[in-house]
Order: sequence, then C-alpha cells, then structure tokens
Amino acid sequence: MSKKRTRNNRIVFYLNDEELQSMEQKMDKLGIKNREAFVRKLTKDGYIINIDTSQTANLVRLVSKATSNINQMAKRANESGSVYENDVLELLAEVNRLAPLIVEAHQNSVKMLKM
Repeated sequence: MSKKRTRNNRIVFYLNDEELQSMEQKMDKLGIKNREAFVRKLTKDGYIINIDTSQTANLVRLVSKATSNINQMAKRANESGSVYENDVLELLAEVNRLAPLIVEAHQNSVKMLKM
C-alpha cells in the first residue's frame, strides 16, 4: 500500500561542479543531509538560519558564576555594612571578561548563509 504524495510537482535542475560543491558545503554547515529538504527550505524562506548554541552554554555558566558572586557580596555588605575593595575589583574584572564573550556569542549565535 503506497501513501499518497503531498508534493506532486517535480522540478529537475542541473548544477555544475562548483555550484554543487557550494551547495554541499552550505548543507554541511547547516547539518542538512537531504538535498530536497535543503532546496525546499531555501525556496520557502529565501534564506536559511543556523543557530549555534555551543558558546551560549559556556556564557550562561560564566554569567551564573558572576551573579552568584554579586549575590554573595551583597549579602556580606548587608550583614557587615561594608565590602572589601579587593572583592569589588575581582568582580569588576570578571564582568570585564564577560563583556567581550557576550558580544562574540551574540555575533556568532546566528549564522546566515547568503544564497
């Protein structure tokens, strides 16, 4: 028993070696193995977006660590009425290390492939 096709319009086109290689490289970057799915997505959306979350996990860990340190300092300040200058400088250094990571993660998180 065969199931009825939902897509009954067939399109055939030819690519030269360079075009095929370019298409396959873009498919590899996006993790798409099926040429038909790749072309269908491209024709529907006009572009393909790939979201890379690998840097985000590390960034979340670092931000969590920084906010934990801020909370500890706030608790200590509320209890004693003062904060050590060295603690504030360490926290400031930690925040300064995070800033470029946040910018880089933002720039790299969404990669658009120009078609």
